[in-house]
Amino acid sequence: MKKIFFCLIAILSLSHCSTKPAKEQSSQLLKFFKEKNYFKLDNLMSEMKFEKNNPGLLLYEATIDNVFNRPEESDRLINTLFEKYRGYFNDTITKDLYDMRFSNAYRLQDYKRACLSDSIIVTDYSHVCDSSEINTRKDDISLFGNIINVPKMQVTMPSDSKIPLKRDIAGLLNVPVRLLNDSVDFVFDTGANISVLIESVAKKYGVRLLAGMARTGTSTSKKVEGHMGLLDLRLGNVEIKDAVFLVLPDSDLTYANGVYIIKGVIGFPIMYALKEFVMTGDKFMTVIQKQENTKERNIAFDGQNILIRVIAQNDTLPFIFDSGNTTTNLGALFFTAYKQEILKKCKKEKVTTAGAGGSEETMAYILDSLVFFAGNTDYTLKSLRIYSDDLSGYERKYLYWNFGQDYINKFSEMKINFASMNIQFSGRIN
Repeated sequence: MKKIFFCLIAILSLSHCSTKPAKEQSSQLLKFFKEKNYFKLDNLMSEMKFEKNNPGLLLYEATIDNVFNRPEESDRLINTLFEKYRGYFNDTITKDLYDMRFSNAYRLQDYKRACLSDSIIVTDYSHVCDSSEINTRKDDISLFGNIINVPKMQVTMPSDSKIPLKRDIAGLLNVPVRLLNDSVDFVFDTGANISVLIESVAKKYGVRLLAGMARTGTSTSKKVEGHMGLLDLRLGNVEIKDAVFLVLPDSDLTYANGVYIIKGVIGFPIMYALKEFVMTGDKFMTVIQKQENTKERNIAFDGQNILIRVIAQNDTLPFIFDSGNTTTNLGALFFTAYKQEILKKCKKEKVTTAGAGGSEETMAYILDSLVFFAGNTDYTLKSLRIYSDDLSGYERKYLYWNFGQDYINKFSEMKINFASMNIQFSGRIN
């Protein structure tokens, strides 16, 4: 949910350490840290000799472990930094270490420690955060504070599971979720930080609602508020107990005057627990019991967001991986990087963006086409929207924006492996 930002002055203060990267490498490492381009950072660190007595390299390695799904290893390095090198870091870096602790705790379902890490940041380090970050962290505290004492989600999968898929009238992929004796279609959304359910469905199927209210952001600038709840469900032969859901009013997920209603959303926590799955077009999803070990890491975690490595404009650009969005969009960071070219070639139009809580109108530039390289594939996307202003606050300002279904559905198969942090596309559809 949050980003990691490191100050130049703090890194330079480590210059008397026994082992140092070359000056050019140090500059690049710092640049990739500040840009939060974890894929470039990973590549550069793989070329260097790791020295456990260099706190700067410990800091980089702790972050790589954090974003590439080694939370226990990341925590171990963070503990070393706090125990041995706390005096080396300014408040900005110390805040970011607590942020990594939050992310690690969230993935390990240690909601008490996640809530504590956010509380420390808000109480002791608000002076190095902007107002939108503090507001988001306060929302997180209310959300995670409601689930501190819930049991950890349990996932039982006796074998590979093949689950049918279908697209709804909005073009989003849906999976049939077994609730009691019924099958209910939920959107399968890699861009959702948390799983969501509407109140009428929660009431019908006996969701165990928890005390207190929780608020979270959406894909637009709007926020939504609801109760946290626990739900038992099945996806094929995968049995999931005590899954955490945010229960929202029906109106927040109702569109076109009731023509289109999203009953529920399978978000990050459940996807993460599945570890590896293959999406075969619009036909079915196969959850793999035994994960494949691959070397290439082309997806990463940033808090609760899934990032995908995109190569475009001869550069490595991090995008949020958002299967719950029908289109790929370019954001303010892309606009800033290529502003002059965009102003010359692109028309500005009024467009409508939609998310939980409703829709809103904004202005965007329309780019005729752009070649994307993602996973092991490439495709030319057309009529891309470029937003010159951030729509989702601080937590996505380091991303070039969202990677959506208009790329994903050009391939008959997509495999996501969270054990190896790898995504692959195959079977190009012309």
